[in-house]
Amino acid sequence: MEKQNINTLLTVKNNWIGHTIYWMVAAFLMFFIFSNRNYDVQIRLALVGLLIITSYLISMAVNNYLIPKLLFQGKIKLFIYSLFAVFILTLWLITLSIILILLYSLNYLPEAVTPTREDLLILISGNYLVVILAAVIHFISESYSRMLEKQKVEMQKQETEEKLKEVHLQLLQGQLHPHFLFNMLNNLYGLVKEDTKASREVIIKLSDLLDYMLYECNKNEIELTEEIQFIQNYIELERLRHDEDFNVRFDFPENPGKVKIAPLILFPFVENAFKHGFRNTENNAIHIELKTDEEKLIFRVSNNASESSSDPYLNQENKGIGLKNSRERLNLLYKDKYKLNIEQQNQTYSVHLEITYS
Repeated sequence: MEKQNINTLLTVKNNWIGHTIYWMVAAFLMFFIFSNRNYDVQIRLALVGLLIITSYLISMAVNNYLIPKLLFQGKIKLFIYSLFAVFILTLWLITLSIILILLYSLNYLPEAVTPTREDLLILISGNYLVVILAAVIHFISESYSRMLEKQKVEMQKQETEEKLKEVHLQLLQGQLHPHFLFNMLNNLYGLVKEDTKASREVIIKLSDLLDYMLYECNKNEIELTEEIQFIQNYIELERLRHDEDFNVRFDFPENPGKVKIAPLILFPFVENAFKHGFRNTENNAIHIELKTDEEKLIFRVSNNASESSSDPYLNQENKGIGLKNSRERLNLLYKDKYKLNIEQQNQTYSVHLEITYS
């Protein structure tokens, strides 16, 4: 705030210096260029003084009111009419003042040489040239300042939108962690009752997965191999729980190269398939497929659709929080660079996701 006040004071000071220099130069030009040196110097001084004061007042009216309030606001016709009215009014006042000065000179300076009609026309023309030049300089300066201000506002708007996007992403990703924990604790809840030894292995592997989520998922992008490894670890974790009923096929590329993606952008679809694909023990089946080429990534997950569970924890999952968050993250991160199709045909629920790299 203090720095802003100092800049404002410097700007005001510079403006006053600029104004003072401009009007001193204008007075010099009016006295030595636009006024004839043959008539009396006292009359020249009076006329130049009168016209400089008039020019200054006209410029203040045009620069401080007509240009910002009318021209920059798009009121072009009103600006032209007002400008014409100012010209007529000031011309009338200038003419009247000149007549009074000349009458005074004739009465009190009878020996003085008075200016001719041509001299007065040149002097008045110089007066309006000074006003026009001041208006043009002000218009260019004000337009440039407004352009800089507009660019500054646009940059601040973009920065704010980027920060909002980042905060939104962090919130969505932050919701994934408790969502994942909720699902895994559900799994552990069921496994402890069935197999205590297997439940201990689940706890160890769950700890490894949490390490990844805590220390790797805060990055904007990770290598695809890391996401694949995470999903494979998750599948192994599920295998411990399901044992003989486990019917999961996955097809991942052996060498996906240096492809990078947002962390946990694929995982929620796998997690969702396990959560809804293993409720009916007679038709448990999940197929996961991932393909990559130089332009895009194609990810497919399909599983058998099942009826809603009577388990109250699982019924909360039917709210679709994970998939909703995934869709929002895709919109924020990849916008027009992804295609997501989720559908259910008969007893098969499938997800098809394509992400273009650039």
